[in-house]
Amino acid sequence: MRKHWKALTAVGVVILAVAVAVILINRPAPAKEPDPSSLQASGKFGFPVSDIKIGEGGTKKASDGKTITGYNGTCDSAAQAAANYTHLIEDVNLTTWAQQKKTLTEVSKPGPWFEKVAFNGDLLANAKELPTGAFDGQWYSRADVVAGGLYRVASCEEEKQAVVQVFTGGVVASVNEAPSSFFQTVTFELAWDGDWKVSDAAIVPAGQDFGGRVKDAGPMSVGTNMGEAATPVLRDDLVNAFFKDKSREGWVEYANAKR
Repeated sequence: MRKHWKALTAVGVVILAVAVAVILINRPAPAKEPDPSSLQASGKFGFPVSDIKIGEGGTKKASDGKTITGYNGTCDSAAQAAANYTHLIEDVNLTTWAQQKKTLTEVSKPGPWFEKVAFNGDLLANAKELPTGAFDGQWYSRADVVAGGLYRVASCEEEKQAVVQVFTGGVVASVNEAPSSFFQTVTFELAWDGDWKVSDAAIVPAGQDFGGRVKDAGPMSVGTNMGEAATPVLRDDLVNAFFKDKSREGWVEYANAKR
């Protein structure tokens, strides 16, 4: 009888093992996390394309009625905030400078960086004699962010801090000459205070790295003669020239970049 029970027990163990094996074989494999890069199309110049857009991302407007605020604290919203704040760093128009400076104050935190980025506007606003070359009604510099249309998130912790670089186009006045176009990178440090606030910003000179916070200063058109009074649509030769000796790693196109 004891042998009989041992035999039945052995058979039961075998049946159980077979059943477990069948379950394991037929159980679907765990789903793999999608690779974010596989969800992004490759843009015209080989950069991945994001689904976030310049001119979107917030729910409110600053006192100038056009600068978007009211972001949600994500890293994507930091990239949008940086793009939407770029005109506050780049633009200089004497008829709107006072309001622009007020708006920059609203979306930023005090620091030595503020006087540096406001220097050109303040200099012109307080000048006794204005230099010639203003275009389209007192414009001395005007950003065209969608013409550049690229960003790089150097670092980000949601609802805390982010460092974002924005590659923008633009037009600048030239004394006794027609205005000329340019491309350059604006680097932002953003701090979360119920909204993304600029805590530092600069046009980082070539060879510098924003105090170690970015890989490099980012692409710019210095030394590239475009010979155009309006910001051109980017071409392969321009992109190659701007990114010479600069890393392309991490750069992403905004969904509505001008191409």
